[in-house]
Amino acid sequence: MKQKYKILLAIFTVCLIASALLAFTPIEKICGDETSSCSIVQNSEYKKTLGINNSILGLFIFTILIFITASHSRNPKHHKKLFLVFGTAISAIAAIYFIFLQAIIIKAFCPYCMIIDIGSILALAIIIATKNQ
Repeated sequence: MKQKYKILLAIFTVCLIASALLAFTPIEKICGDETSSCSIVQNSEYKKTLGINNSILGLFIFTILIFITASHSRNPKHHKKLFLVFGTAISAIAAIYFIFLQAIIIKAFCPYCMIIDIGSILALAIIIATKNQ
């Protein structure tokens, strides 16, 4: 397996774990009291996309990205690579939007969200930087 795919798998796994923590751990337990930055973000009107909790979407998206990355690394196919690039690009665009929301609109940062957001952007950067490999 190429080093690039090992790194992507590690990033997507960390993002999946952070999403799972947010999805399955009570917010007050993971973030602290309601005045913490984490709680403010998690209880904001932006906690859902299309009516679905963002952490649940993260579970779904990062599970798919892990499977596609693992599959492509073992048996490279053009359509798998396109799906990986497209999925990671969508994830990174969403991450930039969520960072914007936290910084400009909500004015609070969730550390778990930032791990996911930075991981998504980093994964896209790796794909772009290694596109010919």
